[in-house]
Amino acid sequence: MKRFHLTYEEKQIVFAAVRIDSKAQRRGRSQFGRRAREAIEKAEEEFDIGDISPEIRKTIIEKIYQSIAYSQPWELLGETYCSRGMFYQYRKQFVYRIADNMGLIDSRRRDMFLRPAAGDGKR
Repeated sequence: MKRFHLTYEEKQIVFAAVRIDSKAQRRGRSQFGRRAREAIEKAEEEFDIGDISPEIRKTIIEKIYQSIAYSQPWELLGETYCSRGMFYQYRKQFVYRIADNMGLIDSRRRDMFLRPAAGDGKR
């Protein structure tokens, strides 16, 4: 699934932003920290899980955030309400949305995924 692909550097920036955000709740935020918080909040709003209850959606997002912020694998997170493979697909999507909201994804790359695939009959 190449839709939510990020380069190594982009992933490291997003992971650092989430880690800074998790620690900055106790003290003041830098400009980068404020930008990261805004991107995370917007990614939480845009995050597409499907038709599930708001409580479960919130739990999944919290577990994804915890996984990124504290480098915890799925196996150590407790009840995530989804399988291991699905969890990492959701995490990949969440990280991509944070990167997009931080301005790391250029419009050409973003638009590439919005166009229909060749040969599917849509124009």
